[in-house]
Amino acid sequence: FCISDNTAFSSSNPHAFQINFNSLYTALCEQQKSDQATLLLYMLLHQNSNVRTYVLARTDIENLV
Repeated sequence: FCISDNTAFSSSNPHAFQINFNSLYTALCEQQKSDQATLLLYMLLHQNSNVRTYVLARTDIENLV
């Protein structure tokens, strides 16, 4: 798989999916006062190294904080 705005997994995996990290990041920034969005962000940062790497590489992380 590759780490970029779109993360793609091998097509041999029947449970593979693609997610646009830029859209996810934007949505989380817009919903930062929501408990559900905060919990989702917490879970993604702690359990998904690809999301964590993407968020830490952003130059506008203050929008999320």
